[in-house]
This record gives sequence, C-alpha cells and structure tokens, in this order.
Amino acid sequence: MRIWIDIDNAPHVLIMEPIIHELERRGHRVLVTARDYGYTVELLKMKKRPYILIGKHPGRLIFLKIIFLIYRMLKLYIWAFDKNFDLAFCHGSRSMVIPSRLLGIPLVAMYDYEYISDFLFKIFAKKILMPSLSANIDCSKCIQFPGLKEELYLWEHEYKENWDDGITYSKRNVIAILRPPASMAHYHNPQAEIIFKEVLKQISKIDRLSGILVPRTNAQKDEILQFVRNMNGIVVLLKAVDGISMLKDADLLIGGGGTMNREAALLGVPVYSIFKSKIGKVDKWLEENNRMKFINSIKDIKNIKYVKNLKKITLVNYRNLKNYICNILESI
Repeated sequence: MRIWIDIDNAPHVLIMEPIIHELERRGHRVLVTARDYGYTVELLKMKKRPYILIGKHPGRLIFLKIIFLIYRMLKLYIWAFDKNFDLAFCHGSRSMVIPSRLLGIPLVAMYDYEYISDFLFKIFAKKILMPSLSANIDCSKCIQFPGLKEELYLWEHEYKENWDDGITYSKRNVIAILRPPASMAHYHNPQAEIIFKEVLKQISKIDRLSGILVPRTNAQKDEILQFVRNMNGIVVLLKAVDGISMLKDADLLIGGGGTMNREAALLGVPVYSIFKSKIGKVDKWLEENNRMKFINSIKDIKNIKYVKNLKKITLVNYRNLKNYICNILESI
C-alpha cells in the first residue's frame, strides 16, 4: 500500500515513528507531510525522517486558525492529488480530513482525548482509533486499542546519556521537568497559566533543585524566558532534546497536560498536572493508579514533593501496540 501520514504537532513524531518503521518493514510505501508547529520539524530531523513541510500554526486567534486550516487543506489536497494513496493516517490532524475525503483516500484518525473538537473525524474519517480507556462506545467508527498511545515508543526507547549536552544544571539536585500549558489549544483554560507561573516563582526559591522548562512553541519560549529572566534554578530548553531520556533522569514533572505528562507517569516519574480543562479518562486512570496528581489551585502547590526519585517503577499496560495498530491499518 501507499500510505500518507500527516504530522501536525511535535508529540506525533514519536507516536508515528514506530508505526512508520513497522509499515515500511512490512513492505508499504509511506510518505509524510508535516506542519511547522512547536518542535515538530526539529524532532523529524532528529529522527532523520523524510517529510514534506506544508503549512504552519497561526497562533491563538480563532479566525486565523480557521483560515490557516482551510489553506493547509488546500495545499495538502494539491500535494496529494497525484500520489495515488491507498490509505491516510493521522493523530488528530484536522487538515488531512477533507483532502483525503475529496481524493477518495480512506482516512484513519487516532486520538486519545475525548473532549477535543472531533466532529470532522466523526463525519469524514473511515475509522477512529482510541484507547479502550477513553473510547466512545457509541461511535460506530471507533476501534478501541489496548494500552496508551505513549506505549508505542516508550518501552523500546534507548536511553541517551548525552541528551543534556549544552544544558547547564546539576544532576545532584532534584530535577523537576516543567511543561507549560498548551496555551494555543482550543480547550486551554488561562487559569492553568496562572498556576504554572506561581509554580515557577516557588521553584526559584528552593535550594538544590534544578527546574528544566520545556516550552511547547517558540512564542511560548520567548514569553517564558522573559518571565524567568531573574529567577534562579530554572533552565529553559532552547532546542528539542531526547525527551524520553530526559524524563528517565527526572525526579518529578509538573506539566500542563498532554503527552509528556502521560510519558512521565508511565515511566514512574511523579506527575503533578496543572491541566484545568475537562479531565480525560486516560488521566483519570493514571490518577487512580497513583501516577498523577492534580494541582487545581495555587493552594495545592504546597502538595508538590521535591525529592530524589531513585526507584522508578514503570506502569506497563500494553507492550506490542505498534503491531496492533499496523494490523488495523492493513485491514482497512
């Protein structure tokens, strides 16, 4: 088969990489398009994955998001017009939905947060893949898969000791990974940013603590650099790094929700989530398994424990997810 995969956000690089490798191992031809957003391009280059760059993120304004979405749909349609694809696959890429439908390419969409704006997928996708924890059983197009999407790559990841080259911090300190809220997401609640900034203020006053802040976008990076310019103990990452190796060295993570929160939780790193929108079933499951705690207000910040975590215990739900997903794709 000729398969088209679209990647429109940085975490999707890690999600798609093992699937692409397995599909290619099985003899399929895979072509990748990507959107210039966050560290997507940097990660694709790190993974040495060939891609066609089409479109970028417009920022926070809703009307610009709509305009850029339509424009990227048009560009993707033109690009894919003569490629004779047999299947299209994405993780939440709305830009791919209409072009694949107009070109008669069956689309399989994958996502794990049940509260996203997903009407395009429900109308136009042939199938929707969701983890059994959060799958909508009333959706006739939904196919459940075991485990969490992060398990596609976590258990086969090889630790890279030099992930922190060029970063100035002390490994003897307690290492806290700091992940800001997704401020450009349609479900973002500004209250999360208020809590996050208060966390940064308090961390800067704690001795023997190294805070490594991982911004989601260049715009967010510039804003945070300005905010922490006079703070001690906080390093802002200026480029993409091997995030899984970083998490394996971490003692805790304070994050605004999303993939990195779940990666850390599965790896045995204590996670304090400041996500302030509707809590998805996956995160509720992690909370029930004592892998994630929610910081719902500034008062809750006192509950964060800054201690060395030398005995991380992983939480394995399903190990062979890439084959499970690829089998589904081959059956469409």
